[in-house]
Amino acid sequence: MSDTYQHYIDGEWTDGTGEETFTSENPANGDELGEFRRGTEADVDRAVAAADDAFDEWKELSHIDRAEYLWDIYHELKERHQELGEVVTMECGKEISEGKADVTEAWHMVEWAAGDARHPKGDVIPSEIPSK
Repeated sequence: MSDTYQHYIDGEWTDGTGEETFTSENPANGDELGEFRRGTEADVDRAVAAADDAFDEWKELSHIDRAEYLWDIYHELKERHQELGEVVTMECGKEISEGKADVTEAWHMVEWAAGDARHPKGDVIPSEIPSK
């Protein structure tokens, strides 16, 4: 078995505050996927606080700036389609076609959200400048 996988909290990999670990298995065949740190209440509290802080920063971004982040995710999902499909397959015990379909669905959702940033909502006030 490989090294123990960590938590990703507040932009960094961390062991967290607990000492307990668990082994994740592929439900289709029982193969061990890896050893993982078991999160504690303190780890969850830290992750929630970091998410709250990130949300405050995120909501200050324009829709277009948010979309730029989403386009990066979209491209990452497409470029890593096979790899991520295999991860879904191992973690969930699905056939590879289903694991890859889940990744495809994810990039379609991200594509929709990123594209939606260019569609104005609410009242659109015309400009005083005719060519605008």
